[in-house]
Amino acid sequence: MPIRSDVTETELAILDVLWDRGPVAVRDIVEALYGEHRPSLHATVKSLLDRLEDKGFIERDTNRFAHQFSAKVDRAEFVGQQLEQIVINHFDGAVAPMLHAMVDHARLSRKERNAIREIIEKMDG
Repeated sequence: MPIRSDVTETELAILDVLWDRGPVAVRDIVEALYGEHRPSLHATVKSLLDRLEDKGFIERDTNRFAHQFSAKVDRAEFVGQQLEQIVINHFDGAVAPMLHAMVDHARLSRKERNAIREIIEKMDG
């Protein structure tokens, strides 16, 4: 399912909580993000959850008094879709130039370079 890619940093932080903890209530998300719970923070997170739900990233379970929120898309799928958008928007749909740009800016260890080689070899096999 394609999802909208316009995710703010705070929305992404909420998704991180959902990916790490599974279904949780608003209060749990507020405490995870801010280390405390206040009504103003609760209202802010609630609004962000509504936006994420409208964008198709999360779902709400209303079977409990405190609604439970969970991610509809897993982290790997989300990252894959974000990378696909980068390839389309910045590299005319070509993956190799994006990978080249990433490698040029990353300090890859020998272990990481070997892992990349193994991925490529598996693709050729």
